[in-house]
Amino acid sequence: MTLAVLLPFLLAGLAAWLGPRLGRRTGYVAALAFVPALLLAVPLSGMPGTPPALEVTRWVPTLDLALAFRGDGFSLLFALLIGVIGALASLYSVAYLSERERFGRFYAYLLLFGGSMLGLVLSDNLVALFGFWEMTSVTSFLLIGLWHTRSAARDGAVKAFLVSVIGGLALLAAVALIGIAGGSTSLSGLDVDALRASPLFTPALLLTLLAAFTKSAQLPFHLWLPTAMEAPTPVSAFLHSATMVKAGVVLVAKFGLLFGSSALWSGIIVPVGLATLVWGSWLALRQTDLKALLAYSTVSQLGLLMSLYGLADAEGRFAATAHLLNHAAFKAALFFVVGIVDHETGTRELPMLGGLRRVLPLTFAAALLAALSMAGLPPLGGFISKELFYEGMLHHGPLFLAVAVLGSALTFAYSFRLLRVFWGPLRHPEDARPHEAPPGLTVPAGLLALTALVFGLLPGTAEALTRTAQGALNFAEYGGHLQLWHGVTPALLATLLTWGLGGLLVWQAGRVGDLQRRLTPRTNANTVYYALVDGTNIVASRLIARTQGLALPDQLRIMLVAAGLITGYGVWRAPQVFHAIGTPPLALLPTAALLVAGAVGVLLARSRLTAVVVTGLTGFGSAAAFLGLRAPDLALTQLLVEAVTVILFLLAFRFLPGSRDLPRTRWRYGLDVGLAASAGVGATLLVLASVRFLAPPISPYYLENSYRLGGGKNVVNVILVDFRGFDTLGEITVVGMVALAVLGLVRLGQRGRTPTSAEEEE
Repeated sequence: MTLAVLLPFLLAGLAAWLGPRLGRRTGYVAALAFVPALLLAVPLSGMPGTPPALEVTRWVPTLDLALAFRGDGFSLLFALLIGVIGALASLYSVAYLSERERFGRFYAYLLLFGGSMLGLVLSDNLVALFGFWEMTSVTSFLLIGLWHTRSAARDGAVKAFLVSVIGGLALLAAVALIGIAGGSTSLSGLDVDALRASPLFTPALLLTLLAAFTKSAQLPFHLWLPTAMEAPTPVSAFLHSATMVKAGVVLVAKFGLLFGSSALWSGIIVPVGLATLVWGSWLALRQTDLKALLAYSTVSQLGLLMSLYGLADAEGRFAATAHLLNHAAFKAALFFVVGIVDHETGTRELPMLGGLRRVLPLTFAAALLAALSMAGLPPLGGFISKELFYEGMLHHGPLFLAVAVLGSALTFAYSFRLLRVFWGPLRHPEDARPHEAPPGLTVPAGLLALTALVFGLLPGTAEALTRTAQGALNFAEYGGHLQLWHGVTPALLATLLTWGLGGLLVWQAGRVGDLQRRLTPRTNANTVYYALVDGTNIVASRLIARTQGLALPDQLRIMLVAAGLITGYGVWRAPQVFHAIGTPPLALLPTAALLVAGAVGVLLARSRLTAVVVTGLTGFGSAAAFLGLRAPDLALTQLLVEAVTVILFLLAFRFLPGSRDLPRTRWRYGLDVGLAASAGVGATLLVLASVRFLAPPISPYYLENSYRLGGGKNVVNVILVDFRGFDTLGEITVVGMVALAVLGLVRLGQRGRTPTSAEEEE
């Protein structure tokens, strides 16, 4: 399991290097990264009779942080699903992508995304689970925005990321609450009874649901998923069938064992899921772009999965897991099919296409099997899992069943709407010469469509896979089976009603379209989103204009006043007793004189260069003081900082306006003198107040333990590297960021230089 998660990350770096050299053939290397995930089929074959395996790699034991991967039936099943779809998407992309693509970037992002999702489904540590969750958000942002020169791609990436961030913050809080209430950060080691008895139970439940709804595009967070279709088609197939959009489903499936006892859990998830099913289907039915149609169909299918797992009983979990497999098969196949249509005709617009079965017979066969499975027709897997869906809803009330039938009828209608591109007279853009796609494109689509057929004709195969998760999801006691013929049952009658309604929608497609146009609301989730984003941008722009638009001296005055107020409040509130400094060593008097001379020299300087040089006296004086106090390392650091500061000053002077361009009136001189005096007095009082320790000094601890614990004789070095290692790392990071920012400013200041085409593209 650890190798299955880590290998995609390792090969991502290799793919980035190989991309410019191997081109599209890098896809074969990317497919290899999913081989360990495919090999998880071996332990999965022993499920549910075999105990789950646990692989733990300690990270920060004192904080109970570890990379812990647990191979229960559900986790292994989902990991295998990711491996299959990930490998097929990688191979499909070899034939799909154009020669102009940046292969190194594409495959690196794809592998990072796959590795993140594998880590998410296999992780047994809550903190690591959150980390992988966030990594899927970041890597999906990179994949959706891969073609960032398109405004739609940038918009889709930003929208997906913003919505995911809301869910990520909610999950972070939920993980913290669950860990506190359950007494462990290990998902399998939680004290479930303590969690349910804790007052943190309900907040953790609500936060978990918020995270799951944002990730799996449930109402009203569904807006990001359709715009995510701007990603390349192989990514869309991967994302919509087995990865990011199912992360919320995974969360609900696993955490349902913790929260399912609460009526609040089902009371929220099931209505939201059914509403998402109907609304997503309704929106899919009015799309003219094939990928948009599939994207909204994913929204509706995720609603179906959520409502089933939200039932929190054995029947619902069994049905949801079976449909999870069917959905992955037919949805990935349909995305591959749409990619072929786009690849061969140059368009995905329904009104421009027709009769493609004549020129794309193999593609048509794959599309027919996958679309009929999505519509819930026999003898395909989708029909069987839909029957289970009806059974589950029927047991929870006729209203639930009625909504399920309505959503499924709309699903039936949009599935046949998608197939319209293959019927009627041949129609395509004039400049296109469509012909059957190469095997690299048709084989992945065909394999998945055949899988949907096998799941229907041989339902025992799908049931065997579904049953592997029964131990992990606690539905072993459910005695139902997957089969094509259940007899004349209420579920079958509901299916017949679904077909009737769906057929009516297909027959009256024109009138349904007119009705949809009349019922289209002016306000929807997208308009609300753009209103919020525009409002935030306006407020931010005005705030920046009122603050950062000020001249540099004014900004410095504001910062000094703010710092003075904060520090002054602290000094005023603390019970301070100001002690005398005592008699300073005579050896430091020359250093003190140097420091004072530097400060006075700055005030008297008439040019910037002179001011910088004189300022250096204070820096070098500080270094001399460190030497006098037997701190040579600090002195050396101070000298380096002083040298870098001088260089930065000189660079900045080159591009700053002259001092005469910033005139000061008499009252501003007075204000500056007052601020400078206040800052000096405040700093002096702060130093005097700090002479007396409020707690026992920690310095003896470092002197006693630096060699014993850190193995170093230089106490300062040990503090920087061992005791405060993370602080030092953060400081180095800040310095590096500042250096990059300075470099960018210097490059911007190079007048008359025309950026190269490569830089413009960047």
